[in-house]
Amino acid sequence: MTTLIATADAAGTDTQEKSFITRDVQKTVLPNGLTVLTKELHDKAVVATMVWYRVGSRNEELGQTGKSHFLEHMLFKGTDRYKKGEIDLITHLNGGANNAFTWLDFTAYYFIFASDRWQAALEMEASRIRNTTFAEEEFISEKQVVQEELRIGLDGPWEALENEVWATAFRQHPYHWPTVGWLEDLEAASAADMKAYYDKWYHPRNATLVIVGDFDSAEALQKIEESFGRIPPGPVVTPLNIVEPAQRGEKRLVVKKETPVERLLIGYHAPEVAHPDSYALKIAETILSAGKSSRLYQRLVERDQSVTSADASYHDHIDPALFYFQHELKPGFRLEDVERATYEEIERLKCGDISFAEIEKAKRQIEASLVLSSEEPLQQAMLIGQYETIAFHDHVPADSRGYHYLDTLLELIGAVTVEDVARVAQKYFTPDNRTVGYMITEDELAAGEQGCAA
Repeated sequence: MTTLIATADAAGTDTQEKSFITRDVQKTVLPNGLTVLTKELHDKAVVATMVWYRVGSRNEELGQTGKSHFLEHMLFKGTDRYKKGEIDLITHLNGGANNAFTWLDFTAYYFIFASDRWQAALEMEASRIRNTTFAEEEFISEKQVVQEELRIGLDGPWEALENEVWATAFRQHPYHWPTVGWLEDLEAASAADMKAYYDKWYHPRNATLVIVGDFDSAEALQKIEESFGRIPPGPVVTPLNIVEPAQRGEKRLVVKKETPVERLLIGYHAPEVAHPDSYALKIAETILSAGKSSRLYQRLVERDQSVTSADASYHDHIDPALFYFQHELKPGFRLEDVERATYEEIERLKCGDISFAEIEKAKRQIEASLVLSSEEPLQQAMLIGQYETIAFHDHVPADSRGYHYLDTLLELIGAVTVEDVARVAQKYFTPDNRTVGYMITEDELAAGEQGCAA
């Protein structure tokens, strides 16, 4: 039997008030490197179990894209212990739910069970962390499913435009390609390739197990040790360190598609999670697009009545990504005019045209959003697991690293001033730092083309 290492995570426990999300989280590291985060919640008789792997599309290589997402599908196709379909069947027979998702920086799997049977999740996750099978017939069948999923995504107007903007904005970094990958790479993928990718990334040293809900921690840790403790730690993988070169001029692109609705996407390069500037950018995002009282909604939807939707998005990522604007136009309005109006609203931020009340409202909105997104055990497990997986940078203070990011988030958001928002707007929202994508109808493009003279 193995011995558990270092429970009780000391960082952030004595020097500050912990977030309600991370309060009572217990961190344990098994000798094989598996990180275990447990939190007891006894108000509901359910338990959420998640496994987070530090592998997403950012860990792929050009010509090998889409492997992380494809591999997510394969982990439901059977192991040496569970035949194809048995994981879903066991989940269903026990009244539970399961699913998985892959994004740029991670892949995660979850189960939700009643508290009297939740340990079934441990057995299934322990089996597929190293013993997933890659039968050729299952691989071929699932390849068709993944390819169809990709084609459906390409048919979606926003997906098509987003893919082109990200591919244009990033030249060297793997954020260049979408999580689902490129179709040509999927067509060329083999079961042997997928198995090699699995062997590289799926092991305890590269995983975090998160359990939140109605259970006993001591009993859970004993069961975790029994289920996962004998699994080899796996190789030490060198972290990816590809730095995207600074953009030296505005990039523009046009995507034509059979759609009656034109779309605008503007993306600015912006810093990674827990960067000192990220907190002011979150305030800017909220002021610009959170709710019907936001600036973009009031300007574009209410006043100009030029769009049906106006959004700004800034997500947390391991590496610098994009702060982007997405607008869906009403018929009869010009993309150029909506783009210009967006820049006018950005200029207001740059000039510090922000009231104290507006800043304080944005802070309350961010806090309320965090509370509303963490009411259920699964929601808390997702937040704890996500930040334990992505917020590990050396420049991040120890009391904000990993899931402790949630301990200091609202404090740092609360310290943001009008001057901070104006400063980051001036720093990042510049013409040379942006990529602009138009989606227009094919008929419009054709109308502007000239035929050859007779």
